[in-house]
Amino acid sequence: MLKCLIVDDERPAREEILYILKEIGKVEVVGEASHGVEALELIEKLKPDVVFLDIQMPQMSGIEVAKRIVDQGYDLMIIFVTAYDQFAIEAFEVNAIDYLLKPISEDRLKKTIQKIISHKSEREDLSYDKLSRLIEDIRPTKASSPWISVYYNNKLIPIEIKDIIYATIEDKNTVIITEKGKYGTNYTLNDLMEKLDPQIFFRSHKSYIINLKYIESIEPWFHSTYNINLKSVKDTIPVSRSCSKKFREIMNIE
Repeated sequence: MLKCLIVDDERPAREEILYILKEIGKVEVVGEASHGVEALELIEKLKPDVVFLDIQMPQMSGIEVAKRIVDQGYDLMIIFVTAYDQFAIEAFEVNAIDYLLKPISEDRLKKTIQKIISHKSEREDLSYDKLSRLIEDIRPTKASSPWISVYYNNKLIPIEIKDIIYATIEDKNTVIITEKGKYGTNYTLNDLMEKLDPQIFFRSHKSYIINLKYIESIEPWFHSTYNINLKSVKDTIPVSRSCSKKFREIMNIE
């Protein structure tokens, strides 16, 4: 079984990765670190096979930690985890095996675990051609069509994606809310997010996707979370702790 170390300065982000890894199996999380210095100490002590490494951390960035790992000759695999993809080229210059964008989906992490297993016996540096393909794979896909078909009264109804106010889970089914009403869809939230423009739509919680253009006001809540009040509907949408850092950056909240 692969031994993993999780490094992130935000506890909710570490807990999210830990939870998904436990669901997937095949790996054992042997430790957690909240900053770079602690990570290097635990790497020396625990000798993990894999490190899930956040990039944007205070004092010592994940890139700096990775460079020290390489310089000190540790035999392990690095998986970068971050909210943005602008660090991808630099990440692979330190031989990272994968690069995950937050919020992380279970399906995406499963692919990473399979990649880790296949690389454990035979390591190779990723070429820039492979890197380009990988970045395209992890980059959120913008909507290729302005329309999406939903269910209403046992009929398929086309609606414009720009009219989606938010999407959520009700009774284990995905529903889409617009000004005209509530509609069912066979898409999971992960599938739906892949069809939406990430500049306009945001995964605020594992159970919610919101249209940022419909935000009317933002209420700070407990433990660095937020509640979002939307235009045109009376519903309040939560921003979870694991998504709050990226939300603050997108909305320029100090």
